[in-house]
Amino acid sequence: MLPNPQTTSDFRDRFSLDFSEIHETVFPADVREEDRIVARIRKRVTDSSFESIRIWRVSPLGIELVQNENSDYDRGDKIDLEVTIGGQRTHFNGLVVDLVQKNEEISLIGIRLSNRGKDVESTTEKRRSTRWICNDDFFPTCISPTPGRFNEYIYFQIRDISEDGFQLICSLRNKYLIPGMQLNLTASFPMVGDLSLTVCVARVGITSERGKDYLVVGTEFVSLGKSSKNVIGQYLLQFTDAETLDDLRSADFFPKSVAKGTDFYFLKSESDYEEVLNLRLAAHLAGNTIDSEATATEMGDIFDTNSRIIVGKRNGKIIASARVRFNVLEERMEHEQYFDWPAHLPRRDQVFEITRTVTHPNFRRNDLLAALLQFISATCVQPQRPWVLFSSTDKLLSFYSKAGFKQTGISYNHPTYRGKQTVLVTNVHAFLLGRSSHPMYWNMIWGDVYSYLVDSGIIIPEPMDRARIRAYKLYYPIASVLYKLSSRLSKS
Repeated sequence: MLPNPQTTSDFRDRFSLDFSEIHETVFPADVREEDRIVARIRKRVTDSSFESIRIWRVSPLGIELVQNENSDYDRGDKIDLEVTIGGQRTHFNGLVVDLVQKNEEISLIGIRLSNRGKDVESTTEKRRSTRWICNDDFFPTCISPTPGRFNEYIYFQIRDISEDGFQLICSLRNKYLIPGMQLNLTASFPMVGDLSLTVCVARVGITSERGKDYLVVGTEFVSLGKSSKNVIGQYLLQFTDAETLDDLRSADFFPKSVAKGTDFYFLKSESDYEEVLNLRLAAHLAGNTIDSEATATEMGDIFDTNSRIIVGKRNGKIIASARVRFNVLEERMEHEQYFDWPAHLPRRDQVFEITRTVTHPNFRRNDLLAALLQFISATCVQPQRPWVLFSSTDKLLSFYSKAGFKQTGISYNHPTYRGKQTVLVTNVHAFLLGRSSHPMYWNMIWGDVYSYLVDSGIIIPEPMDRARIRAYKLYYPIASVLYKLSSRLSKS
């Protein structure tokens, strides 16, 4: 008959036996009768029924049970085990008794709950989907109430993410993380957002980093709403090795913004220029606007030498580019190769030209093109040069028009690129001040650029302009809803 447990560990040590083979480097937690942890066990035979059995010690890797007087479990016996911690009931079917140890006062059986090995990834259960490794400098973190413990929490780092779940690591002191239990996580994704979600512990192992052991916990999502998927997708796009938007979309993660993970700057090196030529080729081939036999070298011309080339780079790869040229009064513009410049349009020295605007085919149907236009407007508009000139294919003409760019009625056929090119000439100050742009698109695209250029003194709004902008900002909630709806439509 087992004596009632006492409060001192010395007393329990008289009954404890060595089960380090079960728990490895994790020191198991003592379980006392008043703890909300109970178990039932049975042998795997058809006519057996569950019997209550007392838990002696538990860790994420294994469990020690006190044999009842009438029990007779031997090493190698196949058993079914049911463990209840804090009201959560977990079933383990087909386990094997790993150790049976006894002394004159107690008989314990030891059962391994997790596969052996130093890492969750070394188990025989293979990943069913792609996983993305989290950035070492921007690990997401999460906390969860400890099941069965009052006012106690577990702190995790999220180390990798798949469409099925997270891989987490935490301290070895968290003893009650057994496979099968559910955790209610509050997760924080750096520079992206927070969310609450529920996961189920699928696997538990041990990993070592910088000479210290940690628990590594493989989890699976129990439920994951669209907003949570958007937050996770945005983090994956900005801070992991995700290659393309389609990779994330195929896993049902839809990041809201490519722009937030993209750095825009002016061309700096020859290697950047070679990458820009390759991007131009890939973009036009994807749009079927160029001959399939074209080469990257053919994507450059003499105007590259006297223009400023803007690039947008993500994860070391250029995914957007445009060419900006500042003309002088006496020099013909690039567009004047294809038509005569009308006298009623602004003078050459009041205009900056945009050409060779391209985005990577794998990062479209998002905000990348809008972000490129924002960067151009924020860095290239000058008080004495407020006009912008560029051309658009029919496919993008509707977008540019809604964004505030005005058609001139002039069109031409480019000698290299297929499709009619429509010429647009617009006063950037006018649409930034809301004089020529729709309030919805002003909020979605131009609001931040307006604030930046006003603070920089590049544009100076008049009282009527300020009143108009205040009215436009009232549309922001509606614009946000429309943006979300347009994003959902773009997924199809």
